[in-house]
Amino acid sequence: MPTEKKREMVAFLHEQLSKSQLVILTDYRGLNMAALTGLRRGLEKAGARYHVVKNTLLRLALREARIEGLEPYLEGPTAVAFAYGDPVAVARALVAQQAEHPVLQIKGGWMPGQVLSPEQVQFLTTLPPRPALLGQFLGAVQGPLASLAGGLSELLRQLVYLLQQRSEQATEVA
Repeated sequence: MPTEKKREMVAFLHEQLSKSQLVILTDYRGLNMAALTGLRRGLEKAGARYHVVKNTLLRLALREARIEGLEPYLEGPTAVAFAYGDPVAVARALVAQQAEHPVLQIKGGWMPGQVLSPEQVQFLTTLPPRPALLGQFLGAVQGPLASLAGGLSELLRQLVYLLQQRSEQATEVA
């Protein structure tokens, strides 16, 4: 029979899962308390929270949130990074901490609609930051629109020139 504290923890995890842009599961075995505190602080700066969780409670929260595919990664000690902002920044921060603490292992991750392998989480670190991606997207959208506006402007300019020529011919004949 689940205790009230466990129900509260499942509700808390469910809430965190629903707010997250990215969830990364890690194995924290071998990290001491000072290293875990440093890891938490580094991830908070990147817009994430890091919690050590019980696998059974996380399984229940995943079921409530209707997230499938993470169960195979719930073996052994598990800690979860919940990213609320830029997923790339959080993945970078976690990989930077992994370089500092080699015992920290990424088990897998989840983005809305997709389960990520440890390699895919690593791949996230190679992507440009969100503002750069948005800039690239806007540039790709703006380019054709600017060309269209320039083409229409040229057509209007030619039409005005043609009408002006026609008007001058009409005044010469009259």
